[in-house]
Amino acid sequence: MKKFWLSLSALLVVTTCFSQGYKLTIKFSHYTPQKVRLAYYYEEKQYLAVDSAPQSGSTVVFEGDHPLPGGIYSVILDGDKNYFDILIDKDNQNFTMKCDTKNPQKTMKITGSEVNARFFDYQRDMTALNIEQARIDTLKKYEKDSSKIPGYDKQLAEIDSAYQKALRETIANNKGNMLSDMLDCLNATTHPGNTQLEHVNFSNDALLRTPFFYKVIRAHIARHIEEGQYEIMRQNDLIISKAKANTSNYHYVTSYLLNFYRSFYKLGINEVFVRLADKYFLADTVKNLTEETRQMIKEQRDIYAASMVGSKAVNLRVRNTITGDSLNIFDNIKDKLLLLFWANGCGHCDSAENAIKFYYNDLINKNITVISVTNDKHSYESLKYNSEKKNFPWTDCCDVENLSRYREYYYVVSTPVLYVIDKDGYIIHKTVGEDRITETVQRLSQ
Repeated sequence: MKKFWLSLSALLVVTTCFSQGYKLTIKFSHYTPQKVRLAYYYEEKQYLAVDSAPQSGSTVVFEGDHPLPGGIYSVILDGDKNYFDILIDKDNQNFTMKCDTKNPQKTMKITGSEVNARFFDYQRDMTALNIEQARIDTLKKYEKDSSKIPGYDKQLAEIDSAYQKALRETIANNKGNMLSDMLDCLNATTHPGNTQLEHVNFSNDALLRTPFFYKVIRAHIARHIEEGQYEIMRQNDLIISKAKANTSNYHYVTSYLLNFYRSFYKLGINEVFVRLADKYFLADTVKNLTEETRQMIKEQRDIYAASMVGSKAVNLRVRNTITGDSLNIFDNIKDKLLLLFWANGCGHCDSAENAIKFYYNDLINKNITVISVTNDKHSYESLKYNSEKKNFPWTDCCDVENLSRYREYYYVVSTPVLYVIDKDGYIIHKTVGEDRITETVQRLSQ
């Protein structure tokens, strides 16, 4: 299978439009000359925005003619051992920071950026609460009987209450700015599943450059991944509709979903991928795709669509497991073809095979051909041995090296799976699992 990975960053469009550059001035005390870098967050990683800032004595200046894209940025000192985070958005591109290099967070004073001043106030409050909780946890760790610690549970409850109160108040008091949006997104996954998306400001593309935005997307996928493909499609449309509030967020979300479902193998997920490709990429609602990328998406889409009901089935060239001869599976179709994919040691496959054996004569009398393909990846000799033990009355086939690409064209991600193909080569039915296969075979035999 030709693989592709749709670059998310290549699709990100900075939607904020302003012409002035940026200037971030940091005045350190207890400073020794060192490289000071500026990095931004993107998913779980950080990427350098400035590798080394100009310095004059103990003053360091990050400066550029073009504005920085919004997000959470880290000022990194002392070879990654010491750093502190700041918030950047369109209103916070020019401000001054003063701090001691020994403890930037505690000593930080900011002029020219109210949102960052509040950000550091919040961080200091959280640090104090974390220190207090660590103190109590340490007492518990070394005191086997926690009941001997006066008010242990009460103290922890008070700390949690103080944390929640500070979080709520900071979000409420900073509505409309980066601090509120960042904290709301950070804590989105702590809310009930059906309300999490309401805590993400999808109109703010600065959230893309935080460690939190993509976690909300992942959590949304995880909540629905075990549901049927049609519910997954509905949930995809829901989150994409919210992401349309911002072009960059829209491109990111659609691309993230497409990449995820390209490589997540589960029955029905191929249909999810096909719908995403058709509705958002091949329909050209996602702009700025290179023709090469669009073609790769279409190729993958066509492969996954080949196994959907109503599609023209691919005529596989495979090997007769018993005789070793090559054959095309469509060579002897009369009225219909039952194409079964199975694996050795699969109890569900055994039951499905027994059902087909039971109704086999009735199927033959109705001009229905049966062919099976073993999905095992062992040597031909071992596959032949397994097939001989099965004693199938129909032709069993194999393709050890997957030269026919049957796993892709028939989306064989689990076994047993049964396809019903008409005499013109179109898939008219697909079913998985022993019970449903038995029902299908019984119906066709009548």
